[in-house]
Amino acid sequence: MYQAWAPAAGPRLRLAALAAVATAWPQDTPSWPKFPGRKVQVLNGTWQFAFLGDVPLSAGIEVADVATDAVEVPDAFDMRPEVPRCGCWPEAEACELCCGRGFGTFGSSQCWQALPEEDRTAGFEQCCGPSPLRYRRGVALYRSFVQVPAKSSGLLLFGACTLRCLVAVDGVFLADHSGLSAFNVPVPASESTLRTVTVLVDNRFNQVTHPVHQLKYDWYQAGGLIRAVQFHSLRGLVYLQAVEVFPRSAAEVEVDFRLSVAAENVQGLHFRWRFDDTAEGCSWQQWPTVSCCSSNTSVPDAKLWTPQQPHLHRLKVALLLGEELLDCQEVRFGLRTLEAKGREIRLNGQKLSLFGLNRHDLWSSAVLTQEQLVQDVQLLKNLGANFVRGAHYAQDQRFLDLCDEQGLLVWEEVLGWQNTPQDFADGIFMMQSLKLADEMVAASVNHPSVIFFGFFNEGRSDDPSPATEAAYHSMSQRLRERSKSSRLISWGSNAAANDRYLHYADVCSFHAYPAWYPSDAPGNLEEVKGIPLIWEAYGRYVAELFPEKPLLITEAGAGGLYGHHGPSEEKWSEEYQSLLMQMHYLSIFTNPSIAGLALWQFADVPIDRQTSSEEHRPRGLNNKGVLSLSRQPKLAFQALRLLRNRKEGEYFGLILPPEDSERLTGLFKV
Repeated sequence: MYQAWAPAAGPRLRLAALAAVATAWPQDTPSWPKFPGRKVQVLNGTWQFAFLGDVPLSAGIEVADVATDAVEVPDAFDMRPEVPRCGCWPEAEACELCCGRGFGTFGSSQCWQALPEEDRTAGFEQCCGPSPLRYRRGVALYRSFVQVPAKSSGLLLFGACTLRCLVAVDGVFLADHSGLSAFNVPVPASESTLRTVTVLVDNRFNQVTHPVHQLKYDWYQAGGLIRAVQFHSLRGLVYLQAVEVFPRSAAEVEVDFRLSVAAENVQGLHFRWRFDDTAEGCSWQQWPTVSCCSSNTSVPDAKLWTPQQPHLHRLKVALLLGEELLDCQEVRFGLRTLEAKGREIRLNGQKLSLFGLNRHDLWSSAVLTQEQLVQDVQLLKNLGANFVRGAHYAQDQRFLDLCDEQGLLVWEEVLGWQNTPQDFADGIFMMQSLKLADEMVAASVNHPSVIFFGFFNEGRSDDPSPATEAAYHSMSQRLRERSKSSRLISWGSNAAANDRYLHYADVCSFHAYPAWYPSDAPGNLEEVKGIPLIWEAYGRYVAELFPEKPLLITEAGAGGLYGHHGPSEEKWSEEYQSLLMQMHYLSIFTNPSIAGLALWQFADVPIDRQTSSEEHRPRGLNNKGVLSLSRQPKLAFQALRLLRNRKEGEYFGLILPPEDSERLTGLFKV
């Protein structure tokens, strides 16, 4: 059991200041839905924090007398942004030499030759400013306070808490959650008007307690309260858990109301609603009445959601008992239809040609500002992308809101990467994965931009064991049923023709990295020349065995070190990366048997240095981004943008440096 908060020594928050802190929280939710029937407090701001180190995670940890510092939540405590004080940015040569890419290594001694040996570490600290918790793993304590009406129950909404967290309010343990997804924690009523929220976060890997996170995953998995936290004060135990809108045509929707458990025993509940209500608050008195928890209805003044014209509707729902308002919620949705028909993916009956990139929700930190999210969406649009694959976990709801508004189509998937038959036979892994699937759908079901739900990225779908088949069957069935077939279900497969479970997918989604792996081998122009043949073979295979399923290429690409230039056949150069990215693009968009492409990847991302060597992941990064870590464009970004934005009749072929054009133009022929 957690202990109640008590003052500790040092420069800490004092009891006299707690009320002021607890009443200063913002009230506007950072993403949809909105909650006009509740007192909402967004707990983004100053929390108490302590790193407890390599101790067992337990609800019995004594925290009352732990000395704490102030931090700003959202926070990734092992990945706090580091801005070098020597006036450079991560990809600049000066920082690469002095600080190392991750600002956590000493870097090259060339930087410190002018300093006496005993002063070099101090010089590194002064210039690079490394965080003492950068890449540290262990248990961290977060604690905050919120002012609420007396005797009111509540709901804590976590955008994400990773890797595993224990949640308590007023010293009472309430929840244990693992994985990267949004989740809610009911909070019992109390006589107190000042509630203490305590979260213990464990960012260590543990195959027994939270096997959904694994060290081998190919990105840095940060620990902390990495997305928004909200506290909702409720009017009682009966409330709306969710309002879910499923478009059934260009003008009709099915609306489901999900109620709290306590509502099961209450008679006389009913609903009122209004579409596209512009009034503030919840003035439900004149709204139409709906008596059941699922209803089909027409949307007044219905407008389609399309990538070109992403029109969004809103629905406000009031939950009532007699004339008493119990809760009110407003959701946003788009009217669109989606289907996989033969070789095509169709949106509103029109064939889609998908082009985009895989994107991790990472910069140099796992905590992204609204400005960074907007910048990423603008860069995708500037490139000419209409599609983004969210890798490899549930996406930030703010990002999905932006995709809804900008008409970007999205693939969202359950946390996972190259999972094994041993994982699929592990009951804890499967239980947590299915729970994450439920949470992902619950959070994202009203986003019209999300057209795919995926899972088990590059899992062992070639394995014939009963546990593996059961895993693919149960996950595809769970996502399909929970989303009421409003999304296409698939997984990124590197098994291709050896994949045993494609009959469970709506779309075949294949990965391949020709002419790249092994990444330490020299570039081979014959392999580059063979890229179109590989995609042709994949297209023929799917057409013959699964003629009713479209084919997507959901990963293909190459690494390129930002700022490193050389001949177009030199691996790790920006030129070689650009050549391969263009070959994939040109091959796939001249192949009518393939419905689209998501290149790997949007931007460079940090990896855990324990999982890969500098030889394969230079600078501590997965360098396959067409943008650098800080979103500086590489040659591949510029070439792809030219190809995507060309006008009809303009040149369609490889864009090469002048010194390479004569030698390499013949690699691809339209």
